[in-house]
Amino acid sequence: MLTLDVHIESVASPVGKLTRQADGSSRFRYLQDGLPHPVSLGLPIREEPFGDAATRGFFANLLFENAMLDQVIRRHRIERGDFVGLLYHLGADCPGALSCTPEGAAAPKSPGLLSQDYDPLTAVDLTRIMTALRDHRRLPATQADPSPLAGVQGKIALTQMHNGGFALPKPDRGVPTTHILKVPRPGHTHEVHQEHRALQAMAAFQDHPVAKTTPIGEGDLQGLLIDRFDRVVEGDRIRRLHQEDFCQALGLSAELKYERRAAEPGMRFDAKAMGGIIARTARPGANRLALFQITLANLLLGNTDNHAKNHALLYRGPVPDLAPVYDVIPTIIDPEVTHELAFRIGRARMTDELQRTDLVQFARDLGMRSFTSGHKARLCQMLTQAFDGMGTLRGPVGKRLRDVLAEQGRHLNTAAECNLHVPEGDLIVINRP
Repeated sequence: MLTLDVHIESVASPVGKLTRQADGSSRFRYLQDGLPHPVSLGLPIREEPFGDAATRGFFANLLFENAMLDQVIRRHRIERGDFVGLLYHLGADCPGALSCTPEGAAAPKSPGLLSQDYDPLTAVDLTRIMTALRDHRRLPATQADPSPLAGVQGKIALTQMHNGGFALPKPDRGVPTTHILKVPRPGHTHEVHQEHRALQAMAAFQDHPVAKTTPIGEGDLQGLLIDRFDRVVEGDRIRRLHQEDFCQALGLSAELKYERRAAEPGMRFDAKAMGGIIARTARPGANRLALFQITLANLLLGNTDNHAKNHALLYRGPVPDLAPVYDVIPTIIDPEVTHELAFRIGRARMTDELQRTDLVQFARDLGMRSFTSGHKARLCQMLTQAFDGMGTLRGPVGKRLRDVLAEQGRHLNTAAECNLHVPEGDLIVINRP
């Protein structure tokens, strides 16, 4: 049997115990009642322990699919399915405010003080780091990773100081970073501006907060700086906010982040499941409308990859709220990936299959009465704004985004019966399943 302590940054002592049983199953139990919030929407605070399915659904999703995970699997000969064994080695720096440590170990995370807990980076340091991320997809050999991040892209977690410069946490302090810097491969600097423009458009098309991004660098060495929305900076002090993605909230494995990968109703990421999550948030009505608009804006922007791990809940109090929008990328530009929707809109699996009845069903699945005249007016306004702004999109990146808006906007215009004039576009080849 293996037992780990589960910590939340704002709580002095462990909040629970995560255990791998002798038969290989897992369980989680809370140690305290008066917590600021539960570990997960799917693991509400209670006295009875949670069994293997609920425990695995949340905690296995804390593991990043990255080089560090592969190294631990090989070095310690741990099976990939043994998430408790893997968290024993990797759980000190889980996403958000949560951490999992060997039983009895000190809590690894704490708030940080900008004046004491960070080592500033010079311009030369930052260039060296960005060059290594661009050319080798990893940090320089002499550079410790301050906070491992998911995915195969070249990324590093940084802290921005009050003077605008950047710094890294001092070793073994366990303090938070404030930004993520993504650096594309050689010849792919257009990806920086593509994602930045898409997120700017998302912020303009709907009313829910969107992760702030800033392109940095020049020439063939550029990166996208992303503000971490699960951080709070109060004067000299930085603290973490707890978050979880929709896979965790639903108790689904990361493999089930797309609706098409799960056949069993009630155990899949679909519109009804999203509606169930939203119903349990701090502002169900506002979040329901926000998720509806975010989904339509994602369709308009060609982001068909808005799966369960690209939606999250943020805990500012005992009940979570819908997190800001993040990871908006026009995936239909890429002909090498499927353009099938991450979840169905009514019966539609592709944007060009959308009909008004699908919009009605989607609204109802989320918990709204229907696709009302107000919803139609907002969508038509979104399309008008997109079409009117296409003339300002210039250069290779702008041309691609114009083509995306024309392709996707044409189908949304028909489905919503907006009767707008759709500008011409080309170069988008739809890849069907």
